[in-house]
Amino acid sequence: MHGFGGAVLPRAHSKASPADHNGRMRMGLKHALPHSGFQAKLRRTLQLWTARGPVLSEQSSDPLTGFLRRDGFVDALGAARQAGIRGVVALIDLDNFKQVNDAWGHGMGDHVLQEAARRIASSFRAASALLSRWGGDEFLVFLPMDTERATALLQDCMDAVRRPMHLDGMPAGAHIHVTLSAGLAALPERGPVDNVLRSVDAAMFAAKTSGRDKVLCFDEDVGSVIGRRRELAAALSILQDRNRELTRLVETDALTGLRNRHALNQVLPIEVGGETGGWKQCSVAFLDIDHFGDYNHLHGDSQGDDVLRKVADTISQAARQSDFVFRKGGEELVVVLPETSLDAARGVAERMREAVLGLGIQHQGSKVAPVVSVTVGVASAGNVGRVSVQQLMERASELAMQAKVADRRNAVHHCNWQD
Repeated sequence: MHGFGGAVLPRAHSKASPADHNGRMRMGLKHALPHSGFQAKLRRTLQLWTARGPVLSEQSSDPLTGFLRRDGFVDALGAARQAGIRGVVALIDLDNFKQVNDAWGHGMGDHVLQEAARRIASSFRAASALLSRWGGDEFLVFLPMDTERATALLQDCMDAVRRPMHLDGMPAGAHIHVTLSAGLAALPERGPVDNVLRSVDAAMFAAKTSGRDKVLCFDEDVGSVIGRRRELAAALSILQDRNRELTRLVETDALTGLRNRHALNQVLPIEVGGETGGWKQCSVAFLDIDHFGDYNHLHGDSQGDDVLRKVADTISQAARQSDFVFRKGGEELVVVLPETSLDAARGVAERMREAVLGLGIQHQGSKVAPVVSVTVGVASAGNVGRVSVQQLMERASELAMQAKVADRRNAVHHCNWQD
């Protein structure tokens, strides 16, 4: 397959020689600059490009498409500008190309890229465009013409690429449909070449975000659109951070800093065990501060609040990183222990009970111990069918309440769900 403008599409099992590259580059530029007044500039440009040997060498060609690599394209673009050649740079991106790779595999994706490159090359043949594979599914084009004509050619290119593709290895009747988005900008007479690359990237991004399958020229409107979108993105990021903070506040108990009842309600429906269970096994500990009403009566609600904070902090520190600690309400705390057996949960619960005793907070109204203590119920389930976290919490609560009634406080009481 013949090339043009420095780009050669490979034949099967063959490659164009460096001499062929040089010859085709010269032919392409002759067509690109039909006016006789440009011949001197043309000769100077050819000399510059030829002097930069790698730009026109095999090593500067993308092996998949035959187009120039990005470094060769940038060098050639700079040389063209030095020679006073005016034109337009366009960045072409295949829309939703990841879906092609996901649906057909990367091997077929490469075939699609080759076919898209062939159609792009054919669309610009008469213009002798300079073509480059910029990376992935992106292509850069230099068109030695004005913006209006370049836009019309890009529209023709879009029509060509949009035609259904039936490639070797595809089932009979199957087709792949590809569209492209493009941004273009005039090559400036001065300033870094990177400036025009940033402009076409911004225009292409605007084309993508405004619906894809279209061509946009970089101008003040596109620049303002990009600016507004960046401002919106920044505002969205701030809003998302704020929403996360609001969620945290909504799910946090103001007094203790633990997760609150609202957060607990989101965990209670989780099913344990069974093929579709959220966790294969789970234990729930229900903790109740002993004689807490009497403590408040003797010391006042303010000191009672301080005790709640200290107990909550102690329970949190005694819990493992994988555990969830909640304040259910009043002096009742709930700890959900995912993927934890009954024996392991008993050990954690006992550590929590001992840690609360270790605070040594005097409690003259307690009939159980001279200091603040907790009574704990632990219920566990695993591989026994569907059991919800709420059912385990209710069973653990029953164990704690039964122990209180039976004057067996300041202890850990436990059971398996099937017991």
